[in-house]
Amino acid sequence: MKVLHVAAGNRWTGAAAPAFAEVAALREAGVDAHFAYVGGYKLEAKIGRLDFTHSIIAKAQNPFSFLRSARALDRLVGHHGFDVVHAHLTYDHWLARTVAADRNVRLARTFHSRRVLRSDPFTRSLIARSALICVTSDALRDAAPIRNRQPLFTPPPVNRQEFTPDGPDARERYGLSPDAKVISAIGKLSKDRGFELVLQTFAQIRSERQDVHLMIIGHGEHQPALAQLARNLGVDPAVIWAGYHEDDLAEHYRAADIHLFAAKGSDEGHRAVLEAMACGAVPVTVPLDGMRSLLSDLSPRLIADEASPGSLSLRVEALLREDLAPLRRLLLQRSDQFAFPRAADRLMRAYAEIL
Repeated sequence: MKVLHVAAGNRWTGAAAPAFAEVAALREAGVDAHFAYVGGYKLEAKIGRLDFTHSIIAKAQNPFSFLRSARALDRLVGHHGFDVVHAHLTYDHWLARTVAADRNVRLARTFHSRRVLRSDPFTRSLIARSALICVTSDALRDAAPIRNRQPLFTPPPVNRQEFTPDGPDARERYGLSPDAKVISAIGKLSKDRGFELVLQTFAQIRSERQDVHLMIIGHGEHQPALAQLARNLGVDPAVIWAGYHEDDLAEHYRAADIHLFAAKGSDEGHRAVLEAMACGAVPVTVPLDGMRSLLSDLSPRLIADEASPGSLSLRVEALLREDLAPLRRLLLQRSDQFAFPRAADRLMRAYAEIL
């Protein structure tokens, strides 16, 4: 079995990271899996040295660059003899369909968010020509354009060699003692990513106990406004603006007792929640579509009743009063469901069916 995953992205965020993780999981299971993406950006600097990655998708997205990318993709498929081309974004879905129409390959597509599950003729055409439909969130399976296609739930795979509770943490780097209580939050610092709610929740928690710190992992244009909000709330001395991290991200997760998740990201598979729990941080989240399928029977303890500072702080404060070690053990067991072996098995079974 030979499989090519295609993600027309140029950054590690969004669909690129879970798509690449699926390739890595498949290769670990012995499948000849490759990854095609947009070259010339930070993503190429991160993975371009690997012989199974191919930066063949043009930077621009217009009719002329589409033809160039389609020809490059066709040459790659012909050279390696891939059996399945698995697309992750709409642009690369069109590229993959163009190639699949001329070659004896099966076409698969993963939908990463509800906003791209449209009912227009073009999207319906892409779905109809795809042999396999996957979704990163269990809640997306009921979307009207795909519900009759029996979509496969493929949550973001977690590399348990990287995201593990064992290893160094980033506390010393930020002057945090081993006994300090630390809450983390991660994401792009934009207006629509829930960081106002994170800061408001932290302010309520901080009013009850002064030994708690907040570590915000990420960067973005909204950081000055968020920093001003932290000052207005009187919590800025206890807020750590850690910035963006990739290679040492697990160290930042391991520095936290609680990982606060206050809004969905661009990928609705909630990858950060899975990574955090694999590192031993206890996730506390607002009620988001698909979250219960990740947390299972732990959901009542970890999902707030509503997206409000009061509801979130109640969950966090209750957890900070207890010994988290037993809960961490349960979360680690749960995270095995999302590790590479399970992810690879799900995909291999699905590919075998369409082949």
